Parts: sequence; C-alpha cells; structure tokens
Amino acid sequence: MPVLHVEPEAPRAGRIVTVTADPACPAADGTEWTLRIQPADARIPLAQAVAEPAPDGTFSVEITVPPTMQAGPAIVWITNYWDAADCPGNASCASAEGRFTVSP
Repeated sequence: MPVLHVEPEAPRAGRIVTVTADPACPAADGTEWTLRIQPADARIPLAQAVAEPAPDGTFSVEITVPPTMQAGPAIVWITNYWDAADCPGNASCASAEGRFTVSP
C-alpha cells in the first residue's frame, strides 16, 4: 500500500497541496485512483482528485484543501485503492492514507 505525503504539511483551507505516493504495489496501465481530503475525525469527504499512478505505484497530484474546511487534523486517502490492487485474505486492507494539519 502506498504511503501518501502532503506538501505543504500545514496548509490553510483553500490552498492547493501536492499529494505524492512512495513506491508501493505495481499499478496496471490505465489505473486511476480517487483521492479525497477530509477532517481526520469525520469521514465526510470534502475534496476529490484523480491520480494516474506510474507502473511502480508512485504519483503526484494537486488537490485544493476545501475553503470551508476547519483548522485541525485532516487526512487524504485513496478511496478505491483496493479496487485496483489485490488485498491478501489475511490482511486488514486499510485505506491508503496520509495525515496532515489544516492551519488556522
């Protein structure tokens, strides 16, 4: 599963951030992953972007932190990662996500 990174790490609401992924599982040609940004304590997606990973699973995509998002802990996650990757039967299959903080 990829590890997601957000730059800058403490953006203000309404700002554009860049989300990148470390190499993970290979991605098939034509794979598209949907990323969402939302508060860490509420699974209500507020922003969305689509990333097309390289064959090694890496990607870089820009997404806007929603202008209405409150300051505090937030996550970015791939909503459909397991649609394109195989989840082993004995694994937890948690979402691929990254954490960051929205500045006041």
